[in-house]
Amino acid sequence: MNWEEVSAIGQMLGAVAVFVTLGYLAVQLRHSRTALLSSITLTRAAMLRDHAMTTATNEGIAGLLVKAQTAISGQNRPFVDEMVGRAGLTVEEANRVFWFFLGFWQIRSESLRHLKELPDSERKDFDTRMRVQYSAGSLERVWYESNRDILGADAVRYIDNLLARPG
Repeated sequence: MNWEEVSAIGQMLGAVAVFVTLGYLAVQLRHSRTALLSSITLTRAAMLRDHAMTTATNEGIAGLLVKAQTAISGQNRPFVDEMVGRAGLTVEEANRVFWFFLGFWQIRSESLRHLKELPDSERKDFDTRMRVQYSAGSLERVWYESNRDILGADAVRYIDNLLARPG
């Protein structure tokens, strides 16, 4: 074997190594992009949850929002009207309950995105808790039913399917 043959083999092996490296980098880039998008979604959900919980727990903000909403449209959310009528809450109190449950919805809907990654026992536990919390006659079910049009379609579909199956 002469040096030209050795050189040709070396060049061929180098070319194969370059293609393997490029393939590996493409896979890593895809994983990196997926992780970035998950991070963005998680951050957005956390901010929405924090905003909802702040609104639910801060009397000053809740009162201002009720005043402003009344001045602008004179209408409440259907859930708020239902809580005022059925539970005797003030409009501000009913709005705070709305925001409280919206904050919890953000937590749950984010959990739903990652259910496939959970062990079976944790997924069953999650499903059991959702069945209890969204059972017929529960306050959360009233909130859920009156706000489903503003909630994420995938999460709503999951909860609806879960509630439709025998427990």
